Amino acid sequence: MNTAMYVVLIVLAVLAVLALVLIPIILWLRRRTGAVAGQLATELEGETIVRPPEKGSYRGATAPGYPAVKNTGLLALTKRRLVFRTLTGTLIEVPVDTITGVRTATVFKGSVVGGQEHLIVQTAAGEVGFYVFSGTAGWIAALSTSQPEPPTSR
Repeated sequence: MNTAMYVVLIVLAVLAVLALVLIPIILWLRRRTGAVAGQLATELEGETIVRPPEKGSYRGATAPGYPAVKNTGLLALTKRRLVFRTLTGTLIEVPVDTITGVRTATVFKGSVVGGQEHLIVQTAAGEVGFYVFSGTAGWIAALSTSQPEPPTSR
C-alpha cells in the first residue's frame, strides 16, 4: 500500500473514533435538554411568563451568590424572576425586583466568543451574564419593561 492509502485509513479511523465518542454525548444532551425543559415548565406553573424558555448559556456573575461555572441550559423570564436552569440541574434566578438595568457587551469577565453579545443583567450587587441564542434585542426589551408581579400565597 502506498502512503496516500495509509493517510486515508488513518483519517477514517480517527473519524470512526470521534463518531463513537460524540454520538452518545449528543444523544445525552438532547435527552437532558428535554428533561430540563420539563423541569422548568413545572417550576414556572402559576407564574406569568414574559419570555418563554429558550436555549442559552450562563456566562458567570460579578454579583455574589451566583455560580462561577459557565453552563448551557434554558433561560426564561416571568413577571417575578429571570430563571436559568442548567443542563446539569443548577437553578440560577434573578428576582425582577432586584434588576436595576440591562445591557449588552462583547466581553464579560474576560470572555469573548466570536461575534456573540453577552446579555448582562445588572443588579445592585453586581452583574449576571448570559448568551441567548435568539439574540439580545428581545430580551433587553422584555427585561427593560418588566415590572415585578405582586407576591401570591401558595
